[in-house]
Amino acid sequence: MKQATEDLNIDQTHTKLLNLGLLLDVFVPAVLFSLGLFLRSQAVGAKSSEGLDILLWILLGVSAGEVLAIHLIKKKILFTQNMPKAKEQSVSLEQMFLRSTLILFSLSLSPAIYGFVYFLLGGMVERFVLFIAITLLCFLLFKPKLEEMKSIQNGLSDSSNNY
Repeated sequence: MKQATEDLNIDQTHTKLLNLGLLLDVFVPAVLFSLGLFLRSQAVGAKSSEGLDILLWILLGVSAGEVLAIHLIKKKILFTQNMPKAKEQSVSLEQMFLRSTLILFSLSLSPAIYGFVYFLLGGMVERFVLFIAITLLCFLLFKPKLEEMKSIQNGLSDSSNNY
């Protein structure tokens, strides 16, 4: 019976984390896109400036680098090294999951912010949508998976039994 309540807790935590991800990586880019279109209709950034293509490639390169960095941070740092420390620091597992996924979702949001800045400088709408698509792709790739969360929980409970 105790295992069922722990699984339910992980299920609730997983749902909360997915809702947070939807807020940060879907709703915020939609708001940025709407705000960008509104500002463009008010003639903000309507005139394209020189050197914008170079900035586009730099921002796309940084966004691609962030996708790789998010992958490395998720696999190597957040979910492997910090989770066992949760027991030592008397931090709940739910708080550790929340902190880790908040970092990942915030990093995933940055391409949409880059696209917003690019769009305000006079970039094309299609390229802004490309940056938003990178953000959505990051959300889909790096959202917390229930199986991973359960395996981490089981791994921590097994390691605590060994002490």
